[in-house]
Amino acid sequence: MKLSFSTLAAAAIGLTAFNTAEAQQNQPACSSIYTRPELLSLTPAQWTNTRGVLSAMQRDGWFGWFAYLHNQWFSQIHGNSQFFPFHRRFVQDWESVGRRYSGSFVQPYWDEMRDYRVPASSQVLTSNWVGGNGQGANRCVTNGNQGGWTMSFPSNHCFSRNFGNNGNPTSWYSPEYIQSFIQRDTTMAQFRPDIEYSLHGVVHINIGGDMLQGYSPNDWIFMLHHTNIDRLWWQWQQNNRLWTMDGPNYDNRPTTLDTNIAYYNQPIRSVMQLGYGSMCYQYASNPIRRRALDVGLESNLINSLPKDVLSTWFPDTAKKPPVVAARPPPPLASATPGVSAGSGMPYPAKLTQQWIQMHKYNKADVDKVENDARNFVNAMNKAGYRSPI
Repeated sequence: MKLSFSTLAAAAIGLTAFNTAEAQQNQPACSSIYTRPELLSLTPAQWTNTRGVLSAMQRDGWFGWFAYLHNQWFSQIHGNSQFFPFHRRFVQDWESVGRRYSGSFVQPYWDEMRDYRVPASSQVLTSNWVGGNGQGANRCVTNGNQGGWTMSFPSNHCFSRNFGNNGNPTSWYSPEYIQSFIQRDTTMAQFRPDIEYSLHGVVHINIGGDMLQGYSPNDWIFMLHHTNIDRLWWQWQQNNRLWTMDGPNYDNRPTTLDTNIAYYNQPIRSVMQLGYGSMCYQYASNPIRRRALDVGLESNLINSLPKDVLSTWFPDTAKKPPVVAARPPPPLASATPGVSAGSGMPYPAKLTQQWIQMHKYNKADVDKVENDARNFVNAMNKAGYRSPI
């Protein structure tokens, strides 16, 4: 029997509530830390357990609750510096619910940049995993872990997806470009729009259906996507920006570590440091006490790009010596079968006017990010760079 939204709300807050007096920069270290893996690294047993947890959460109304919550606070958590801390807390809240069903449940991430060339061909979007595009007039998804589901919010409807570009989404953002502004951006006021107006938006738009709405948590891809976005934020934080928080809040006041997270009414500082307080997780690609760019990607950048191009787009990598290897590193693994790496870099998709208006973004700010991305692609291709992905 499904629980009411009011009951779910009380339970959700209670699941992860903690004394805000402990939410300081010196909050206690977690006694144990679990690791969020990349989705495709799950073993068959782990995937079976994950599917079981998700089905139970759908049965008990949790998908509807998180879709409702995200929709209610939509305008406060996008287009300002609430974006990262709210979604970190939101995904951790979701994960905490899942761990009530199974103590071994951990929310995976989808490294979408590995699939940036031909997103629709990703293994993730197959029947063995999260399923593919919707079918019929209502774009109902019939395969994957949510195939055939009926979603309860905002009203009963078939779970839907409607892939962009007539079912063949335009290329997303490359791992090189994301790494570029992880290195270049020094403030949250820079980093937040660079992520929100690029990878964040194009994935939502090109999955479409429920993912295109304020109630996008109806699609579990939302959690996979925002776990990856959180991983990228953590990667950026580890570059001597652990406590960096600035830029405007949703009320146009300056955002600080003591600004409360929308809805949760807990200070932003309480979610800033993984491995402390209630943020008792790390990422498989970015353990808490180790910081490194993918060796294959970094060595390819160092050995392939002229110094001026490397310094402009990858200032941290440019400071490192050339990589001398006994043999060339193998191409980085792609989650997209049949798609060869090593070709010129394509231009990434742009945000649609509908998406920009829905979020009330400043179009000039969006254009700035998109123009930067095109300049990056031009620079990489002019230099003859060939991505290993």
